[in-house]
Amino acid sequence: MLAMLVWKPHLGTLANSLVILGVMVWMYVMWRRYRKRYTIKKTLLLLAPKLVVTLLVVLALMDPAWRDVKPSDDTHRVAIITDVSTSMDVADDGTDTRITRAGKIADDMAGELRGTAGVENYRFDVDILGSEDEPDEGTRHTDLGRTVVSLSERPDVSDCKAVILLTDGGDEMIRSQRLPPVPVYILGIGTDPSTWDDLEISNAEIPEEVELDTPFKVFADIVVHSASSGFATKAKSVDVKVEKKVDGVYQLLKTVNVVPRSTNGRVEFDLPAEETPGVYQYRLSAKGIKGEMTELNNAREFAVDVREKSINVLLYGNMLDWNFALLKRKFGDDPTIKLTTVYRKSAETVIIDGRRQEGDAVFARGFPKDEEILGLYTIIVLGSFPSELISSDSFTALKNYVEGGGNLVMLGGPNSFDKGGYYNTAIAPLLPWKKSTKGQGISAGIFPVMVPPEGESHGLLGATATILKGVGSPVFHSVNRVGERRSGAMSLMNASVGSRVVPVVVLQPYGKGQVLGVATDTLWRWGRMDGDIADAGHQFWRDTIRYLSGEIEGGRFLTVKWDRKRYRPSEEALVDIGVVGRYAEGAVHLKGTVEHAGKTENLPIVLQQESNFQTRVFFPKPGEYKISMEATLAGNPLDTYERTIRIGSSVSEGADLAVDHPFLESLATRSGGSYSREGETEELLERLDELLLASSELHDTPLVKIAALFNLLPLYIILLMGALLWEWILRRRMNIV
Repeated sequence: MLAMLVWKPHLGTLANSLVILGVMVWMYVMWRRYRKRYTIKKTLLLLAPKLVVTLLVVLALMDPAWRDVKPSDDTHRVAIITDVSTSMDVADDGTDTRITRAGKIADDMAGELRGTAGVENYRFDVDILGSEDEPDEGTRHTDLGRTVVSLSERPDVSDCKAVILLTDGGDEMIRSQRLPPVPVYILGIGTDPSTWDDLEISNAEIPEEVELDTPFKVFADIVVHSASSGFATKAKSVDVKVEKKVDGVYQLLKTVNVVPRSTNGRVEFDLPAEETPGVYQYRLSAKGIKGEMTELNNAREFAVDVREKSINVLLYGNMLDWNFALLKRKFGDDPTIKLTTVYRKSAETVIIDGRRQEGDAVFARGFPKDEEILGLYTIIVLGSFPSELISSDSFTALKNYVEGGGNLVMLGGPNSFDKGGYYNTAIAPLLPWKKSTKGQGISAGIFPVMVPPEGESHGLLGATATILKGVGSPVFHSVNRVGERRSGAMSLMNASVGSRVVPVVVLQPYGKGQVLGVATDTLWRWGRMDGDIADAGHQFWRDTIRYLSGEIEGGRFLTVKWDRKRYRPSEEALVDIGVVGRYAEGAVHLKGTVEHAGKTENLPIVLQQESNFQTRVFFPKPGEYKISMEATLAGNPLDTYERTIRIGSSVSEGADLAVDHPFLESLATRSGGSYSREGETEELLERLDELLLASSELHDTPLVKIAALFNLLPLYIILLMGALLWEWILRRRMNIV
């Protein structure tokens, strides 16, 4: 509290000065007058009443006030919000539960703040609970992110001067993007794990998605906290099991015995493949040990999304050259790809190999003329061979296949593009380059590889471009003599050929489908080199197949890149959007929406550069969010994109009971508050007092006017009348008229 005496005179500075000067002159004249006739004692006695009256009048004129800045519960409100989730029921200090200790701290804080600020008590688990709300029965989950968002949405809380959260922080770290308008002071409730006798499943590595018919692994650490030597002996060996929920009941899959003191208690489970797409529920658990603090963190439930990601690919060629053979092996090793390979062993013999499709026997007579047969494949890859080996009717069928939504990859080589005579066929419009005017065929040599900006941010090549940045000087050893790329095509990878920059890897949309041209037949060499360049070759073909099949986010013209794989309540996604092709500025218009709980909102989409856009999606609550985007070109539909994102916690309540102090400190600091650990309540209150004091308004209490308020005005008048009576009595005794 700060206080001082201030003066608030009714007259201006000059007028006040003249009044004071006049009083002083008048008193001096009276002094001189009385001294000529009386002694000093009598003079003082005569002047004393006049002095008292004059001081009372001057005091009223100067209007003194008592100024203070002390906060009060009338002007300041503080919300204390206590975590009541199930993890707060743990007695981690050996005596009281966290919720009991938090309740005592809340009561003590309310007592300390009494008279300084009005205190309002709340509770939270998955959200802030009202005074009439009761927590759920059974397991009460923690949603700190949603609670933080609620602080900015509820007027009764956001109007407070400050919020105090008493919490153990929950089980997950959040990156809250929407903070309340008031500072949040957090008090972490929880003791140090070194003081516990407890067993926990920690550092679990669990895939969120797996492919259909693909086994997967689950890892975790079995950690023993042993404050007593006896407990460490009991936890010398632990059985850990993994179960799968079937018809609402967990069924045992495997059990592994682990010694926590060796290899950090690392446990590994090989889980079998699932044959049907869907979300499957599993549980890791370890049997409790007698004397253990809690069994809440002995189990960890998790979900795995099993998706059918098999992609039917046709690799069609004339002969088994190096480029074709190594690509056949690479595609065959990818469990996601169902590969059918067709090539000639001799002029009379056609080999159909790999994963056969019903009806593919027609390939023995050559490339089919039936679009339905081609429709069996998500992607068709053509090797380097003369176009005369395919009939004109087959080329027409291939053109219709792409136009209807199919995907075509055309490989480079000595008999590709111009040299192969493809510009004289029905698929000429599909080729991403115009016909070359500077020769045909292919050139051998060393040609430096360059990735243009649009390639770095593209879903097909982005990961490959990142790897190539770590490669000293990537090169191609051959480049086809192609012409200029077509206006609607996008160059993803270029090569320097003499003074020219040749677009080698080019993507072109056509109809509802798309065509990828690869104007080299030596990309396979990357896979046989040492270092990162080998990874680049593998990544290129992996992402090519997945992008063309739609597995990489985006449609034919739109590519969408999310900054993270999963999000939690209160977090915000940053989404980069690319539009395939080059268009005049303003020609392409993007519109995006997000739908949640029956409410649809528009997404703000901002142009970054050329055909690259960006938007942000905020997830305030758990649940499903449907994100939709639409691109139009000159008012006509160009492409659409949709994705449903599930927002929520993937960790069992109480899975991680240790308080994450750095995370809570960061959250409190970002909101303008501060963080304190349990036992540092006084430090928190001191910081809060500073905030309340700094935000308090100045209060002036008029000392003269307040006399009337408290019925002291009669006393003020009595003093004035008494002084006048005193002077009259003195004058009568001294015979002064």
